[in-house]
Amino acid sequence: MTLLKRTLLCCLFMLCFPSSTQAGEVIENAHVINSKVLEEDQKFTVYLPDDYDEHTDHQYPVLYALDGKYYKQMVSAVIARFYDDWLIPDTIVVAIENEDRIRDYTPVPHATVDVPSGKADRFLDYIEKELIPFVESHYRTSEFRILEGHSLGGLLSLYTVQARPELFTAHYAFSPSLHWGDDSTADKIIRYISSRQSLNQFIYFNLGNEINKSEYEKANTMRDSFLRLQRFFNETSIPGLRVKSELFSTLPHAATNTLGLVHATHELYRNWVLPFPVMEGGPNAITAHYKKLSADLYYEVKPDKGSINFAADYITNGVKAPERGLALLKYNAELYPDSALVQFNLAKGYKERENLKLAKQIAEQALTLIALDEDELKTSITQFLEAL
Repeated sequence: MTLLKRTLLCCLFMLCFPSSTQAGEVIENAHVINSKVLEEDQKFTVYLPDDYDEHTDHQYPVLYALDGKYYKQMVSAVIARFYDDWLIPDTIVVAIENEDRIRDYTPVPHATVDVPSGKADRFLDYIEKELIPFVESHYRTSEFRILEGHSLGGLLSLYTVQARPELFTAHYAFSPSLHWGDDSTADKIIRYISSRQSLNQFIYFNLGNEINKSEYEKANTMRDSFLRLQRFFNETSIPGLRVKSELFSTLPHAATNTLGLVHATHELYRNWVLPFPVMEGGPNAITAHYKKLSADLYYEVKPDKGSINFAADYITNGVKAPERGLALLKYNAELYPDSALVQFNLAKGYKERENLKLAKQIAEQALTLIALDEDELKTSITQFLEAL
């Protein structure tokens, strides 16, 4: 398959699976919890995919974003752009809008900072015992949770890896303030990771061109702490743990959040999209690909029926291998025996190959699988049968 043909087929894919006309088309719900843990009101905003109400049987991964009052528009828009373009699963974003980030995001006090601090464990109690239960009781969520934060928020995200290891599956930390508290968070992470035989966690952390020197901080401790933790992860490998770290020598502190969210999301879901070579490999290659994706995300991901249907069309009309394309339609039908749409696609595949007997048989079977809200599909199948 030439590059030109693949490019044309990519265009076809975008026509078959169009993204929203604007990035960030979401449902926005604002909430306030009267926190008994923190003894104060806590605000947060929940962003849902715009078709959330149409998929009542679907459960969504959740990204919890620290410093939500500053970054919620950016975070929700970036994540929506990713799933609108079929690059990640549809995702709920929860923007945490607490008022005192120094108090809530720091695990311990810092020698040169004379304001209330060091209450990260209490704030994690709020997240674990009040915020997450509220979100999960009001929205259809899966058990896959991501915690992301910038600067002190990045510090809290990394601290949570060892402080609440079961609370989140993935952690994003953009320019984390690891120097806070004389490197104590890095010390704890290193000890914790070193003690584990395996760990199903994904960690992304980055740093820009931060120079953290002053009359109080004589060394560039923020960078030194980052490099220390980066070296540790580069030299450490345990089953299940995936770590990606990046140092951007020309990127300012304020920009590591946006670029980091893009890079972290791409790396976490690096195998979400079904590549053309895998499509060309047929059912066995697709099954292997989804096993790799499942290992990446620590839960079973079933091959996507829309992607397989596109692959069948690509193999049939792009590669010009109709029998291999039919094999993919059969594979899809085996995976989704109760899907009227998948069975109908197989029926159409048989018709295209002039096997009208099987086309009729499978289309009639698809008609029996129609759901109450699938009138348009029912009409299409009925017209298909009438035309045979």
